[in-house]
Amino acid sequence: EKQAPLLGRAGELFGIATLGSFESLRVEFDQQDRAVLAAARAGGGSIAVSGMSDGTVDQLYMALRIAAVEDYLKKSDEMPFVADDLFINFDDERSAAGFRLLGELSKKTQVLFFTHHEHLVDIAQDALGASFNLITLEGLAQQSGQAA
Repeated sequence: EKQAPLLGRAGELFGIATLGSFESLRVEFDQQDRAVLAAARAGGGSIAVSGMSDGTVDQLYMALRIAAVEDYLKKSDEMPFVADDLFINFDDERSAAGFRLLGELSKKTQVLFFTHHEHLVDIAQDALGASFNLITLEGLAQQSGQAA
């Protein structure tokens, strides 16, 4: 009941996060007849999660998380989406795509993104424009009169 819509939406998000390298997600069966999650490549064929790079797996998990949160929000109260260094294994282009996905999610619920990678600030600002709000620990310390 939940699998098809959730996989469908996660597949859409995964395609965006991977800049079109993949177009959908599906369940396949391995040699032991166990169900495994696989991604369909845009040019044909598919790849199981076990064959993906660390960055691509992270993009897959992000897509699955966002799809699950969107599904949850359809029938429940809002809850914040908290991401801590979610893009550690993303290149800059896929980080920008990830920020755009988080920007869309922020229209439905609060999104908090934590990082200590300063280059991501510029990527987020470019990807999100005016909807981007930055709060630094240094800025918080200055507001409260304490050292960072």
